[in-house]
Amino acid sequence: MTKYSAAPNSPQIIAHRGFSGQHPENTMISYEKAVEANASALEGDLRLTKDGEIIMMHDMKLDRTTTGTGKVGDVNYHGYIDGLVTKTEPPHTIPLFRDVVKLMLRQDVIDKKMYFVVDIKFDNPIEIMDKVHKLLKTEFGDHMDTLARQLVIGIWHVDFLPMAQSIGFPICFIGLSLAAARKHFLHTADYLSMPFAALADSDGKAFIEEAHALNKRVLTWTINDVEQMHQCLAMGVDAVVGDHVELMIKQLWDTPNAMSPEEYSKYIESATYLDSTRRRMYLYLIKNVMHYGSRGYIGM
Repeated sequence: MTKYSAAPNSPQIIAHRGFSGQHPENTMISYEKAVEANASALEGDLRLTKDGEIIMMHDMKLDRTTTGTGKVGDVNYHGYIDGLVTKTEPPHTIPLFRDVVKLMLRQDVIDKKMYFVVDIKFDNPIEIMDKVHKLLKTEFGDHMDTLARQLVIGIWHVDFLPMAQSIGFPICFIGLSLAAARKHFLHTADYLSMPFAALADSDGKAFIEEAHALNKRVLTWTINDVEQMHQCLAMGVDAVVGDHVELMIKQLWDTPNAMSPEEYSKYIESATYLDSTRRRMYLYLIKNVMHYGSRGYIGM
């Protein structure tokens, strides 16, 4: 499928941990299939091993997705994680961050102008920022100008901001709280990635408008529901992060692009996901839980 001119305000499509709706998350096959499906961008998580390697892994522990056990930071990549595979059939090995960088430097990926949102969780040791910077400079130093267009450094905590800025690549704040986003990142980050519930009310609408006034891009996650995808068009977000790339392409690109401008306007007005009082109340509660969770657990 070829991506063509989108309808007004049609968001980009970001493959959450790759094409994870059909392939094991944070594996090279998942990223490759997202490239083949013509996603706008990829997203994946970094973890630092005991021996200083950077792997693609969402969880702090290996147990859920791999044949290994224990915390990533307590075990070596060489001699342990490099021998593990995913629990899926067929199994896949656990990729290193450098494998992803090599993928992004492939000519077909460059030609598609794809980018990768690197999700560096707040519960990583802060030294991972130095490790990322050193790896990029030492192993990909001749490609830093290209990578500055292809890698977005995603961080959850303001303590990581100075080191992220030192890398010189675009920065994405990923978080749960609009208050934290406004206080620490609205003027310092290039992208602001927030959960759907945080953006679904009038405060969320105002936040999107504030970000756009500052030429910032607003991302939302994790969108796997068709009605939520429709609502994302009405909300005017810049990118939608989800697991099911082909479904997102159909709902966010193909369907709107088949419409006339008049039909598209009516389609936007017909978004009904937030019409339910019960649903709005549920999302409001989730938003508040995330806000206080951000303060208590993340620390901002």
